[in-house]
Amino acid sequence: MREKDRNIREVAKPVAQRYHRGPLGQVLERYLSSHRARRHSDYSLVELEQLWLEAASLEPAIGLQLFGLFTPQDWHVIAHLAQFCADVRQAVLCWVRYAPLAADTDTFRLLEEDDTVAVELIIDAPEPLSRYLLEHYSVMAVTQLRRGTGCSVMPIRACFTHSRPEYHTQYTQWFGERIEFGSARNRLYFDAQTLALPLLGRHAGLVELLTMELDRRLARMRQLSGWAARAAGIARRMLEHGEVPALESVADQLHQSPRTLRRRLAEQSMGFRELLDQVRKELEQHLELQGESRTRIAERLGYGDLAAYLNARKRWKASGGE
Repeated sequence: MREKDRNIREVAKPVAQRYHRGPLGQVLERYLSSHRARRHSDYSLVELEQLWLEAASLEPAIGLQLFGLFTPQDWHVIAHLAQFCADVRQAVLCWVRYAPLAADTDTFRLLEEDDTVAVELIIDAPEPLSRYLLEHYSVMAVTQLRRGTGCSVMPIRACFTHSRPEYHTQYTQWFGERIEFGSARNRLYFDAQTLALPLLGRHAGLVELLTMELDRRLARMRQLSGWAARAAGIARRMLEHGEVPALESVADQLHQSPRTLRRRLAEQSMGFRELLDQVRKELEQHLELQGESRTRIAERLGYGDLAAYLNARKRWKASGGE
């Protein structure tokens, strides 16, 4: 009977919840004049879609307009990085490379065709959420390139998989006259002249510093796999919702017994405390880049006081993670 119960628990698979990391949902809530208290900055796709739909009921072209409501404090670190790059080409390369850090739904590809470069945006989300995100990302990219260069940067061609919306005339101010709807791919094309434009705020030292940190976060994100990745994802979401993860609670959400989860983690040469430290360290770095105070970070990471958090940081460093 116990063997049968164990098999049932192991066969069950948790539903993968995907998140958008950053202030996008918070800006949408500001737009909607919503004051619901939130303890985290990452929004599930379900939450995000509800906010987009509510905003679109007030302004159908909200996907094109929302980034105009962002303040520099709201920018993701990738948007800041673009301002320090040497030229448009480097800014585009960084955008493509680090996009997965912003959302679980995003995959960007860089395609070189003769003297042009195309950025392909792959948004793994249902309609109309995918359209809103695509519009938002595309406007954000063009806006930041214009801000950084001081020039009226415009793609030489823009392709979108969604059908032409009623507000399609608003697309031209961002993407020019060569716009294709109902295309096979979502792509923005930039010519060689645009790619060579220098950024006014270019700073090689800051680019090196930021890319080192972002590369480390990318490597950490890709390091976890299998059961460790599932457990880490649940632990992170619990912290974001103000809950302190425990082996028992994480195992329960994975439909495993605590003993089985401990064994599965051990098979990947990882203990639960080590995994939780890694999740907290990654979240700490994200919060630091967002400008959060030490006290606020301690609270967000589930520590009862600042001293406990600072002691934990010493343990992280001693383990060789930094």
